[in-house]
Amino acid sequence: MKTDETVVVTGVTSGIGLACARLLIEQGSKVVGIGRREDRLDALADEFQGRFYPMCCDVRDSQSITSLINQLPDEFAAFSKLVNGAGLLQGQGTLLDVTDEQITTMLDTNVHGLINVTRAVLPKLIESGRGHVVNLTSIGAHVHYKGGHVYAASKAFVDHFGRCLRTELVGSKVRLTSVAPGKTRSEFALVQCDGDHEKADRVYSTLTPLEPVDVANSVLWALSQPEHVNINLIELMPADQELSYR
Repeated sequence: MKTDETVVVTGVTSGIGLACARLLIEQGSKVVGIGRREDRLDALADEFQGRFYPMCCDVRDSQSITSLINQLPDEFAAFSKLVNGAGLLQGQGTLLDVTDEQITTMLDTNVHGLINVTRAVLPKLIESGRGHVVNLTSIGAHVHYKGGHVYAASKAFVDHFGRCLRTELVGSKVRLTSVAPGKTRSEFALVQCDGDHEKADRVYSTLTPLEPVDVANSVLWALSQPEHVNINLIELMPADQELSYR
């Protein structure tokens, strides 16, 4: 990966998306950061002084995503990479414990949102001649577990969507990688627990979780491979996390 490239990163205001943006900028790239929290986006733009372009929008809004991508200033418009980091888990317990609103939010964000962004940026990735899409999925895309239901299934969708899209992209010089992490310490658990910090901390109480930068390092490794090499899938997880842990 060339150090002067521009990368679009979704979910950039926290967790893995933020860690990816920081590493990319540290290594000389520029980042178009997509997120919903304007204050955090503005803080990142101030911190990175011309190397970070804040795009405040919801990935679920396909029209806004496409419009804003097409209005990028010249210094950020020639992007060649996409990191789909936006995603969330809402609700706890069985399928009957999860509300209709939580199900809709998960599916609209994890599935429709990822498709919206990918469709919006793909023409530019193809045009670049060195495009690369990295989709953040989950170990839950490959391993069933109690309580996974909608979230894990949404990530399984992303995994299979990526594999199918990869077949379309052969010959276009656009590569595609899925990165499937296990338990990772971030605001992800806090969202799942509806802002309850004590409950969120208990999610990681039985192991030493991955940190966002651990996953980001895997993303950047995939992006850094020679252009004739496609990394299909990276799975990583805490050393003390079992594959079937519930």
